[in-house]
Amino acid sequence: MQHIVKKIFAASTIALLVACGGGDDEPSKNLFSIWTRDGTGATMDIRGASFGSPHYLYAFAQDGTKCICQLTVIGEQDKGSFALSSCISTPYNSAKNPQCEAMNVAGNYTNVSAILTLSTQRGTATYR
Repeated sequence: MQHIVKKIFAASTIALLVACGGGDDEPSKNLFSIWTRDGTGATMDIRGASFGSPHYLYAFAQDGTKCICQLTVIGEQDKGSFALSSCISTPYNSAKNPQCEAMNVAGNYTNVSAILTLSTQRGTATYR
């Protein structure tokens, strides 16, 4: 009898692990959320965005210039590619606009265990 109980327990544990997807590499936070950058505390609100559709978001340059950019995300919840493009100052200011234009970037992302990592030709940034 004890041998049968051990087999049932083992089978249930395996079934539970398979059903859960099996590990820490699963995203535990929706990609399209509010994220806070490690080190700086800057927030990125991408709620309302979706895969393959342009989404406009506001960002601030290091000098405080307010910018609006178009974000496009291709991939899945846990990994993919993104492009931040058409960044301009808002309201438009030709002197401040170069700060926004510098935000145009493309790269890859991973969303693992509620840590969003963005990798571009400029380096890597992590958000939680």
